[in-house]
Amino acid sequence: MKRLLLAGSTLFLLMAGVFAQTPYRVYTSPKLPQRDALERMNLVMAWNARVRVDGNRDGVFSVQLIPGDKQNQLVVQTNKGAVYLYDADNGDLLWKTEVGVPFWTPQPAAFNSQSIIVTRRNMLYVLDRKTGAQRVFTYEPEIRRATFGYELAASPNASLVADEDFVYVPMGDRLNAIFIPDFAAIERTRKSVEAAQKAGKPILEDKRNAVDEPLVPTGPDSPQPEFYFGWRFANEIMTSPPLIYGEQLSMVTTDGVLTSINRHQRGDRHELFEFEAHGKVLGGAGQYRNIAYLASSDFNLYAINMNGGHLVWRYVSGAPLVRKPEVNDRDIFISPEGNGLRRIDRETGKEIWTNRDTISFVAANHTNVYALDRIGKFYVLDARRGTTLAWYDLSNWKIAVANEWTDRIYLAAADGQVLCLRHRDLTKPLVMKTEEAPKVIEKKIEKKKEEKKDDEKKDDEKKDDKDKKDDKEKDKDKQALFRPAALPILPRMARIEARRHDGLALNEHLAWTKR
Repeated sequence: MKRLLLAGSTLFLLMAGVFAQTPYRVYTSPKLPQRDALERMNLVMAWNARVRVDGNRDGVFSVQLIPGDKQNQLVVQTNKGAVYLYDADNGDLLWKTEVGVPFWTPQPAAFNSQSIIVTRRNMLYVLDRKTGAQRVFTYEPEIRRATFGYELAASPNASLVADEDFVYVPMGDRLNAIFIPDFAAIERTRKSVEAAQKAGKPILEDKRNAVDEPLVPTGPDSPQPEFYFGWRFANEIMTSPPLIYGEQLSMVTTDGVLTSINRHQRGDRHELFEFEAHGKVLGGAGQYRNIAYLASSDFNLYAINMNGGHLVWRYVSGAPLVRKPEVNDRDIFISPEGNGLRRIDRETGKEIWTNRDTISFVAANHTNVYALDRIGKFYVLDARRGTTLAWYDLSNWKIAVANEWTDRIYLAAADGQVLCLRHRDLTKPLVMKTEEAPKVIEKKIEKKKEEKKDDEKKDDEKKDDKDKKDDKEKDKDKQALFRPAALPILPRMARIEARRHDGLALNEHLAWTKR
C-alpha cells in the first residue's frame, strides 16, 4: 500500500512539473517557397536572410517592422539575446548586437529616431539606431569593466513604446515612464566643450545650459535614464503597449477600460478621459492617429476619439473579439472567434466582407489581402470581395509580421530564416498607413496654445487701463520664457516642463535644471 502511495505521489509530482513548464515552442527549419508556387499567387521573393541561432534552444523571438520616411527597417531578436537590424526593403544587414544575459526573457523592442530599446527581464538596454552600440553603461573601476543596461523596478510583461523623450514600460498593474537622454545632443556638447578647452576659450555656464540636455556627464559613466512617473491601475493589468498621440498617453487594461493621461506633466497624473467597454479587451488596441480601436469580448469593435474620449462608431461583430485589430489608411481587419477574417471600413465602421478560410492579417495592397489560417497556411484574398484567390502551405514559417504600414510580407522561422515576399508588379514598397510626424503634432499643439493666448489677450484689453498695463507686463515676462522661439534654448527636460506649466517662474526653472 505504501509503495502504491509513493508511486502515485511521484507520478503526481512529475505531471505537475510537466504542466508547470513553459508553453511548447515549435522549432522548424523550412525550405524557401518554390518559384512557380509564388508566381501562381503573383508573388516574388524580395529577399531572404538568416540570423545566427545557437541550437534548438535558441531561435527567433520577434520580428518587428519600423516604418520610416526614407528607409523601413526590420528588428529581429533571438531568444539568446542577439538584436539584428535589417533594411526592410532590400534585406541588407545594418548591424548586430548581443545584449543581456543569454536566454533571459525579452520583450518586443521600442524605438525612436535615435535609439532602439530592448529589455532582458528587468534590464533595459538602449542601442544606437545607426551603429547598434550600447548607449547606457556604468564603469566599475574595481574590475575595470563597463556594465551595460539600466535596471527597471520589475520585468515588463508587454511591449515597450518610446517617443523622443521617454520609454513607457508596462509592468502588470503599473506603467512606468523612463526618461531617455538625448545622446546625440550630449555628444555634440561634449565635443564642443572639448574643442573650446583645447582652444583655450572660456566655457560660459549659459552656453553649457543652452544644449538640449540639463546635464552633460564628465565621468566614465554614460548618461543615465531616469524614472519620470508611474501610473498604477486599481484591480486590472496591462497586457498590451500604450498608445501615444500628441500630448496624450492612452492605456488599455484587460477589463476593457481605456484611460488617457498627460504624458509630460510631472507629479500626480490627471485623467483626461476614461472609456469603458462592456467586455474584456485581451488583444490590445489598434490605432490610427487620434482614433483608438478596441476589440472587445462583448462582440463589439469600438472606435474612440482620443481627443476627448467620445465614441465615434461601434461595430457589432456577432462573436467575441480577442485579437488586436490591424489598421491601415483604408481598412480595419478583425477576427471574430470562429467567423474568419473580416474587413471593416475604417471611417464608417461598416462591414465590407468576411473570409472564413483565414483568421489573421499579414499584409495588404490595393488589390490583394494576405492572411493566414489557424494552422499557418498562407492565403491570397481579393481585396474588394474577400474571396480566396490562392493558397500555399507556409505553416513551417511560424512567425508572421502583421504589417499595417506597407505591402511587404515578412515571415520568419525558429531556425533564424527571415523571408520577405512582395507582389511581382510592386518593386517599391507601397505605403498603406501614414502617420502624422511628431513635429507636425507639436506644431498643431503650439498653434492651439498661441490661439488660446491671443484670446486671453483680447479679454485683457477689455479691462481697466491700470489692470491692462499690469497684465501686459506679466504676459511679456511669460512670453519671453515660454514662446516657441525661446523654448529650444532651454534644456530638453525644462522645455517639456515649460510647455505644460505656463505658470512656472524663471528662477524655479533655473533651480531645477542645475540639480
